[in-house]
Amino acid sequence: MKILFFAYPHYADFEIAHTLFFLKKAGKADVTTVTVDGKSVESLGGLVVAPQLALAEVNPSEYDLVLISGGDGVEEVMDEPLVHDLLQKAHANQVPIAAICASAVLLAKAGLLKGVKFTCLPHTHEHFREAFADAGYTGAKVHAGEAFITAKGTAFAEFTVAVGEKLGMWQSREAAERSLRFCKGEV
Repeated sequence: MKILFFAYPHYADFEIAHTLFFLKKAGKADVTTVTVDGKSVESLGGLVVAPQLALAEVNPSEYDLVLISGGDGVEEVMDEPLVHDLLQKAHANQVPIAAICASAVLLAKAGLLKGVKFTCLPHTHEHFREAFADAGYTGAKVHAGEAFITAKGTAFAEFTVAVGEKLGMWQSREAAERSLRFCKGEV
């Protein structure tokens, strides 16, 4: 399984930490990190991430999933044509995109949420209301559709399980429930 993780300055590392952990541990995934320009970025938690590729070097059809965290820096990349191109190509090639919290605006700015249900935190929806004008905001913890998985930034446990379900990672419903409990600290 091949995962493409798009990192940008001040992405919320905590929102996708469990997802990345289970992708590697349970899914035995090969995760490729990409940034807009191929240069390192620093997360909200201060992690400096050195990518393997720049967006211009990526063929999204070679991946099983595109993973994007939310974060304070989403506004720095939301109007970047290379981001729009990546997401549009992934969607055109039926590569699922998992976007938590503020990263849903990247889907909207790429023109992919027109008439599509999605979720994020209420203040994120309000802040980017114009970008989300043609989309169907649900307000749910997680919304898993055919093409996209979106989630509130506080629903990272549920997001992890939804990503695992989309990729067929859980061997049973019990395995998915154990993973959810693990992410919530209930194990």
